[in-house]
Amino acid sequence: MIHKTIEPEIHIAQGAETFGTRLARLRRGQGLSKTDVADHLGISITAICHWEQDRSRPKSARLNDLSELFGISTAELLADDGGPGQPNLADLVSRARIEIARAAGTVPSKVRIVIEI
Repeated sequence: MIHKTIEPEIHIAQGAETFGTRLARLRRGQGLSKTDVADHLGISITAICHWEQDRSRPKSARLNDLSELFGISTAELLADDGGPGQPNLADLVSRARIEIARAAGTVPSKVRIVIEI
């Protein structure tokens, strides 16, 4: 039996994570290039670069496409962090979903996380 060590890429934000930073993190977390995302959405790489640099924001239809691509809700994609040192629950779940999918050999959209409070 082969054991594989999985190095988590979960980092607690030291400040509020911008939309662009979140988008770049999600894209890299799924091993996608900017070209991959642009091709999937049928847009230019320049648009992806501008989004990740917080120079512009995608329109509603593109936000829906991005949330489907990353297997998260649009609210999770747009969520603001709770403040310095306070990870946003939606962001934490999103990152956990990516890590669980990687460990299970599937895609994040196939991972469901239920939180009972």
